[in-house]
Amino acid sequence: MNLSKAFLFILSKVLIIFFKSRTIKHILNLSVDEKKEFLLKILNENQRFIDLEKEEYSDNNSLKFIQNYNQLPCTIETRKKRADLLEINGFRDKEVLLMGDDDLVSVELALRNFKHVTVLDCDKNLLSKLKILTSEAKFPINFFHIDLYHGIPNYLNKLFDVICFDPPQNSKDLDVFLHSTFQAIKYGNSSFYMMLNSSAIGEKELSTIIKLINNNGFFQHNKIEYFNCYPLNKGQSILLTFVSFFFKSIKKNKIYIKCRYYFTDCYEFKSHITNSVNQDNFDVKLPESNNSNKYIKDVSLPFFTISRS
Repeated sequence: MNLSKAFLFILSKVLIIFFKSRTIKHILNLSVDEKKEFLLKILNENQRFIDLEKEEYSDNNSLKFIQNYNQLPCTIETRKKRADLLEINGFRDKEVLLMGDDDLVSVELALRNFKHVTVLDCDKNLLSKLKILTSEAKFPINFFHIDLYHGIPNYLNKLFDVICFDPPQNSKDLDVFLHSTFQAIKYGNSSFYMMLNSSAIGEKELSTIIKLINNNGFFQHNKIEYFNCYPLNKGQSILLTFVSFFFKSIKKNKIYIKCRYYFTDCYEFKSHITNSVNQDNFDVKLPESNNSNKYIKDVSLPFFTISRS
């Protein structure tokens, strides 16, 4: 085991003691080679952004590695790219569901006059903010306060033509988002977009996830690498910058990279045309402590509908 691998192995064992975040624990539990691949991809993409002078810094001085509700808002450019993707693929007149929207994609869709947009989020403050930001929307936008860990209400089942979600980067939380997706999406002529760093999930877990998606009647239509960019807060940036010192070829360039961003890929899945999917194939398991039919008390509150201007 070379020096960088040995360092990463020891660092992982130490850090995992201090973090409760499932995302950080998941990444730290990857194999040494998988962790190295994950870090090097992030570092190389940060270097590319520096070279292109294509930077949008976060003004968040927090030292927290994981923000409330696992929120990590994307750049304005990424937000516009997601809206472009939905617009180019002809979803302006379709039923669109955003599961979590700290990236403010609903604001961009409102500006582009998307007709049927619904947002689910567990953060009441964020929902209030989105209501204000989209107060001039031409078409109503529906906001529901829902915790996906408690399931989604039956009246949202099989309503949506397209779903977009950017889940916490670990297999347990991703299972919950997929469970909700398969509940809410129409079977037949539908699509969903999943923002995921495949290196953070790991090859074995990713293979299991893709198989699960295939078994539920969807196939991978496209993958856009490094589609999403997220400015890091101060604490996150310091940690990645520190790690970068051990993983670049220091002897060659004598420098380390100042990491300001995290990146994920965009996976696009489409349904098979027929509706002959066997619903019994669905086998995503929620945590044992929860029941998928047990909703939080105010599962649909606050429910905001924005009036036409």
